[in-house]
Amino acid sequence: MSETLLDLTLDGPALTARLVDFPSVSGEEKPLADAIEQALRTLPHLTVDRYGNNVVARTHLGRGERIILAGHIDTVPIADNVPSRLDSDGVLWGCGTSDMKSGVAVQLRIAATVPEPNRDLTFVFYDNEEVAAHLNG
Repeated sequence: MSETLLDLTLDGPALTARLVDFPSVSGEEKPLADAIEQALRTLPHLTVDRYGNNVVARTHLGRGERIILAGHIDTVPIADNVPSRLDSDGVLWGCGTSDMKSGVAVQLRIAATVPEPNRDLTFVFYDNEEVAAHLNG
């Protein structure tokens, strides 16, 4: 895998921390969308499309069913909670940790590690979920 801003070989917690360390307040998701797109384009089993700050990646294996895994990449405004921090109890803290960057990390790990799922997969990473519905990617 070529070097990218997001290393999809990281385990879930480490990838979540890396995602949290990309500030992506609603309307400012471009750097994170760029990193997600770059990382996914290194995976030969996926077709990747970009729509503004939304990234869609798909398998095309001809399976009888397709599952869509979608998650938003924006966060509420940062409140002195970036960069991420791991406390002594093993709890990861940071803007977007539970909503929704840990879920995005799971999606990215599946995209990277399951090249031949038993159903076709579509991964959607979208912007502006935390604001007005008409802006939502």
